[in-house]
Amino acid sequence: MDPMAAIRQTFFQECEEQLAELETGLDAIERGNGDSDTINAVFRAVHSIKGGAGAFRFTDLVAFAHIFETVLDLVRSDAIETSPHVCRVLLRGTDALGDAVAAARDGSAVNEENRSRAMTDLQGLIDSSSVAPKEEDDLSDFDFTPISFLASTPNVLVVN
Repeated sequence: MDPMAAIRQTFFQECEEQLAELETGLDAIERGNGDSDTINAVFRAVHSIKGGAGAFRFTDLVAFAHIFETVLDLVRSDAIETSPHVCRVLLRGTDALGDAVAAARDGSAVNEENRSRAMTDLQGLIDSSSVAPKEEDDLSDFDFTPISFLASTPNVLVVN
């Protein structure tokens, strides 16, 4: 077997394990057993899928996993409570993530309606979280003078 094909196969096997871990963790959270270890495990499952998908350039899978991971990070930081509604959104997200993994594995198309709905629901959780959106840094008062090095003149530093 081609070494890259073997690595790819291993990635998808690990995705199945991560998806199972994700579902188990979300079931526990839904039942009220969402301690920090469980929440961190759920986050790591999605993070691992996203990282591996990035290595293989599965951009659609990465994009979906990224928004899912963002929601889980907000849950980890207590910016989003794990209400029954949030748990339903996360479980639907898990189904959509599983579909995205299968589509990447098989080279097939995802159910765009399910994916879009899950993305919209996840984004809604982000938008309604207690964390204010990050503002762009205003660096106008940052006093910085760049320096340049002259390659042709050793040991000379010119300040512009």
